[in-house]
Order: sequence, then C-alpha cells, then structure tokens
Amino acid sequence: MIRRFCILALTLVGMALRVMPAAAAATITINCNEKMTISKALGLLNPMESNTIRVTGVCREGNTIQGFSQLSIVGVTTKSSPATIEVPSSLTGFWIVGSHVQLSNLKIDGGLFGAVCVDFSVCNFSRNTFENATSVGVWLDNADGTFNGDVIKDNLNSGLTLSAARARLTQLTVTGSISGPNNQGYGIDVQANSTITADGLTVTGNQGAGIYLVGNAHLINQFWIGSLVVSGNTNGGIWVTENSSADLSSATVINNSGAAGVVITGNSEAAFWGGGTFTGNTAGDVYCGPLNGVAASPQSATIGVTNCPSTYQ
Repeated sequence: MIRRFCILALTLVGMALRVMPAAAAATITINCNEKMTISKALGLLNPMESNTIRVTGVCREGNTIQGFSQLSIVGVTTKSSPATIEVPSSLTGFWIVGSHVQLSNLKIDGGLFGAVCVDFSVCNFSRNTFENATSVGVWLDNADGTFNGDVIKDNLNSGLTLSAARARLTQLTVTGSISGPNNQGYGIDVQANSTITADGLTVTGNQGAGIYLVGNAHLINQFWIGSLVVSGNTNGGIWVTENSSADLSSATVINNSGAAGVVITGNSEAAFWGGGTFTGNTAGDVYCGPLNGVAASPQSATIGVTNCPSTYQ
C-alpha cells in the first residue's frame, strides 16, 4: 500500500513539473554602482518572454544576448550620471545574436565594438551614445536595425558598418570616426547588399568618407522627414561605387576634403531630382567617374563644381 502511494505521489509530482509554466515576463532594475550587472540579470530571464532591464550607475562589462524574443535594456539617468557601460578593451558592449532587442538611453564607452547585431536579429536603438570603440562603433551583419536620436562618435575604423543589413536612421549623428588598421575612418560604411534609409542624418568630421556605399549598397533619403547633412569629412562626403545607388534629393553635402563631395563610379548612380546643396568641397562637388558613374538630374540641385552632364532634362 505504501509503495503504491509513493508511486502515485511521484507520478503527480512529475506531471506537475511538466505543466509548470516557465518564468513569466519580468522587469528588473539594477544599480551597477552596487555591484549588480546586466549579464547576471540576463541569466534570470526567460528569453521567450518580453523582458525589461532598467540600468542605473556605471557598469563595467560586456554582454552577449542570444535567442531573446523581446528584450529592452533601458538606461535611467540619475542626478549623478547617465547609465553608462564602460566596456573592457577585449569585450563588446552588446553582442546580439538571433534576438529582438531594444537599447535605450545608454552611454556605451569603449570595447572592441559598442554593439554588434547579427544572425537575423532586429536591433532598435534610441537615444544612446556609442563612443571610443577600437573596432567599429556599431556593426549590423545580416540584421535589421533602427536608430532614433543616437550619437555614434570617436570610434576607430568606422562609426557604423552594415553588411547584408538594413537600417533606418532617424535623427542619427555620426562623427569623429578615426582611421584605423581596418578602415579609413568612414562615418558610415554600407556594403554587401545593405540599405540605409535616412530620416534625419548628420555625418560630420570623420577622417574617412562620410558615407561609403559599396557592393550593391543603397541610400534612401526621406528628406520630408528629416535633413541629410554630410560635411567636414576628410576623404570626401559620399562615395557611391560598385553597383550602388544614392537618392540625394534635398541633401546638404558641403565642406568635405580629400575627395569630391559626391563620388559616383563603378556602374553606380546618384539622383538629385529633389534639389539639394553640394558646394564648398575642396576636390570638386559632384564627380562622375569613368566607370559608368551616372548623376541623375544634377541640374536640379545647386552644385558648385562637377564634371557630370545634365541628364533627364
């Protein structure tokens, strides 16, 4: 009798364990000044639920986020300082793999990368600062991203790099990229079938080109939402090359040096249908290269010096 009872009890316990629900959605608040960490908080969460981590203080860590269906990490600014991630030199602030993640209101300082978004992740960034990374500020590879009010500054090699990726750039500023061993210091490096949509974009003061489009890369400028301004870069403003395209309607590309304000070459095209201002660039303002670089309706824009013929009149 006792044996039957034990067997029945064990069976009921086993059934209860099988039907016990996983941990529910959670909101966790951590203070890194009190020796809490984002990485420890991640370990407490069910990746299949919608979760939020609220961050205060200064965190000194790098983080890997993998397989999260909906995760938000939100910095909370206090009287003493904004929420800051000081990334060790050998780590990445946020390495995001196969996840849907939102990072908001964080200062991410240092590390190899500020953030990396890969393997079909969707990464939404808002009001963050990414600075002083030694490889790239933010890198999207086979992923989708949005930026809204972010600043990417003073990173080595390039500020923002995309490969086989898409990004919508809303009120984004990219500045101060520094030439390094892997890149000339481009503000935004758009390569390998990637597309950026500009809904208010400022790219200024980078040691390489402001925006470099290469390998069937594309720039869509939604000027009715926000202005596209590319200025003060030291290897030209915008390069459009290797079967790439750029819609530059109503853009302002001024005071770039080292190459033309806009360089179009390698079976590529830039369109100027909606006007724009392209002046004051020290090596010419719009240059059509010998390898089928085409400017569509340059006569519609204000262009100082160009060798491109008027087209589609």
